[in-house]
Amino acid sequence: MIYIVTAMYAEAHTLITYFHLKKEISQTHFQVFLNKEANLCLIITGTGSVPAAAAVSSICTEYAAGCGDFLLNVGVCAQIQTNKQHTIQTFFAPDDNNGKAEHDCQQGKIFLCSKIKEQITGKTFYPDILYRHPFTEAPIVTGAKPYKNAEQMETEDTACYLYDMEAAAIYQAGSYYLGPHQMSFLKIVSDNGNTGEVTSAQIEYLVEKNKTNIADYISVLQMIVRNEDRDDIFQSITQPELEKLCCDMHCSKTMSESVRQYIRYCILSGADYASAIETMYQNGKLPCKDKREGKKCFEELKEQLL
Repeated sequence: MIYIVTAMYAEAHTLITYFHLKKEISQTHFQVFLNKEANLCLIITGTGSVPAAAAVSSICTEYAAGCGDFLLNVGVCAQIQTNKQHTIQTFFAPDDNNGKAEHDCQQGKIFLCSKIKEQITGKTFYPDILYRHPFTEAPIVTGAKPYKNAEQMETEDTACYLYDMEAAAIYQAGSYYLGPHQMSFLKIVSDNGNTGEVTSAQIEYLVEKNKTNIADYISVLQMIVRNEDRDDIFQSITQPELEKLCCDMHCSKTMSESVRQYIRYCILSGADYASAIETMYQNGKLPCKDKREGKKCFEELKEQLL
């Protein structure tokens, strides 16, 4: 199952329509929409960390989320203003391709979050991005209140930083059921702190504008889910070979699951992972000396094949 998580109905409406999701009337605490044939379940959490965590825990418990499932958070976010950035480009009219923003963080652009920082605790989380995608990657900060454009925030040296109120809570609640490689966060820039000026209709428009890329990404996840129980997927690599690769990378249990899932994706997408791994052995990059070196090796493997 793929669990799509949104904070507001305006973020969910386009996806509900596109994937023909039907409301689950037995659910009383949160709005839940299902298409069991498509392996899709969408839940609307409400805004803020507490309802987001409660909703994710509720739906993952209800449907027994596990190793063959994915969680995808889709929603809008603010752009964090730094001294290096200009004012956000504003538009809510159909894109006519006239003019470009002076920076990457323009309103209406969609990002895949590569790092999530919880502002109140300082904790940082890293979703493991395994699959090919068309999105720009960016870090996101999760705060306890709406971001105001007059605020300045300590950020790392990056071209773009995003801000929301749910991602960190969704990640932490989801991590009780799923690994880092099973959770993805897609965020569309809606404002730079002027949340009172953003209407539900405008949010729906922003999701609609990006629905093709979102749907294509969900299709990749659906392919993985559909083939999760197929024993013939790993015919090209034996279990002992897979275990040896994980051992040579000094993988933890979580990282081993990431490697296994990534190999599965490579097989399904036709990527020549075997040659890339063989080259790493020939170049002396495998076996690795320790876990840190193993993580670098895995990242290099992904960069070669994505």
